[in-house]
Amino acid sequence: MSSGIYFFVMLLFVAIFAGGIYLAMSGSRQGRIDRGRRSFLTGQGAQEGEHALFFGIQLVIQVFGGDELRSKLAGLIEAEDNTDSADEKRRFIKSVASLLLENQYAWEYGFWDYHEEAETAISTFNQWKNEIEASMATEPEELGQQIDRLHRYSDQKEYLIVTLMMLIDNREEAVEDDVGDYRFRPTYEQLAQPFRRIVDNLDEDQYWQTKTFEGLLEGLRSLDPRAIERDGIFVYPGTAQDGLSSFDLLSEEGWKYITDHSLRLG
Repeated sequence: MSSGIYFFVMLLFVAIFAGGIYLAMSGSRQGRIDRGRRSFLTGQGAQEGEHALFFGIQLVIQVFGGDELRSKLAGLIEAEDNTDSADEKRRFIKSVASLLLENQYAWEYGFWDYHEEAETAISTFNQWKNEIEASMATEPEELGQQIDRLHRYSDQKEYLIVTLMMLIDNREEAVEDDVGDYRFRPTYEQLAQPFRRIVDNLDEDQYWQTKTFEGLLEGLRSLDPRAIERDGIFVYPGTAQDGLSSFDLLSEEGWKYITDHSLRLG
């Protein structure tokens, strides 16, 4: 009798031990979304660490010595400084993207970058912003009638470099500024999903084709601005007195990442 009780107790301990291992293993997966699980509305759900996306695009555009494109961009940027609503932000993004598409005939080189891991996305946004602002003359004492001989070899005004960059909110949380029942509001991830799908569907051999840059700008025109957490647009060089020549672009090693991708050949 005592041996039977002993055997039963041992079985009970074994069962408890095995159950504990199972709970520990299954508990370590709690809070993670299985990459094989797909949402009916949004496709693959946002993963841990994907609550922010980075997208940046740069175009080197021929200006043929004129200032028309710069002045149009300057007008849009000045008006955008007073933007305080989603509708106004939408108009601004659509206007900039449309202006760049209208000048597609003058595109010379292009570069774009995209990150889905949040920490990388945020650090990349800050890096782009800091490096561009540091390289541009913006303060009165930096602005002059002469070209900056430290960074430029010629006073020919052949090109502008236009940079558009943004952090996109990709959280699985309902947007805040929407009407109606909170339960029926779209999530930030759902707002970002159409643009994210454009990038995800690109094959590597398409990255530097002109039609890809067209598609990315078209995607920005349809992106819901409520998903844009931060954004920035820069026109380089930063003053009407300055300009970039082909010699400046091709002689400076720092521009190689962009001059490696000619859109005339794409």
